[in-house]
Amino acid sequence: MSALAAVMQAELFKSLRKRRTYVLAGLLWLLLPALMLLLGRLMESNLGGSFVDEAELVRTLVHELASPFGIARAGLIGPSLLSPTFYIIAIALFAGFLMGEEKSHNMWKTVLVAQPKRAAILLGKLLVTMILLGALMAGALLSGLLFGTIGTLFLDTGFSGQWGELAQLYLLQWLYAGAAVSFAFLMIFMSRNVSLGMVLVFFLPALLEGLYAIYRATVGIQPLNRLNAVFQALELQVALEGLPRYFFTANLYAPSRRPLIDLLTPLGADFAADDNPLSSLLRADLSMSHSGLVMLGYATLFLLLLAWLFTRRDID
Repeated sequence: MSALAAVMQAELFKSLRKRRTYVLAGLLWLLLPALMLLLGRLMESNLGGSFVDEAELVRTLVHELASPFGIARAGLIGPSLLSPTFYIIAIALFAGFLMGEEKSHNMWKTVLVAQPKRAAILLGKLLVTMILLGALMAGALLSGLLFGTIGTLFLDTGFSGQWGELAQLYLLQWLYAGAAVSFAFLMIFMSRNVSLGMVLVFFLPALLEGLYAIYRATVGIQPLNRLNAVFQALELQVALEGLPRYFFTANLYAPSRRPLIDLLTPLGADFAADDNPLSSLLRADLSMSHSGLVMLGYATLFLLLLAWLFTRRDID
């Protein structure tokens, strides 16, 4: 058996015996679909046939929320909302026990003696994390289909929907999450502390983007003033104003938030308006190709730095 295969087998064996793996799966595979069915049932029973149900509005809403396609779509959108998101929590938890517990239990020396090829160890742990995340997301898609099928027995819903496009978005979100996995491994390894590393994974991107928001509210205000004169003199103003297009979180969750944009746009939501509170969360101006290239850049940077540190630093 090759070194990489041996590492992956060992890490999968360990991962499948962790309670957190099944807690995450239960939340995404059982709790979320059940809540969507409950919401659909409540809407149909309380609002169906009432004065608000003009042009079968309630039937349409129930189908969008509690049909097989609607629940499967919610399994993609839901984990990308709030802060920190369910995706980053799952990634941090997986990285915490795959990368951090070796340090917590003083096991690195044992691991490196058993398998001296550090590159194989690092790559194996990264691949297992991606496998676990992929299984979690695939389970969300399948459980949405299963719960939605059960819902057709007592709800006026069907199986219509753009399933091919949804599956593609699931795949893209999984691929984009590779940058977040490498970031989580890097933070936990650099901090040499699981708790601190997970805090950095949760809040460092949001902190940096929040500092930029403070800049926009002070230095970046118009017209020209003493605070932003230096930036304009150095011709940095335009570049700094375009910086949000390359933010980590905005591009990371582009595939999972795209269906929400498609749902809200026909209702008149203007994501280009500065006063829209959703415009910073749902970046409708970012294409999938742009976000993909940005996340590829982040993943390359994090992986190169992680590989350099892991293979050269003395690990105790």
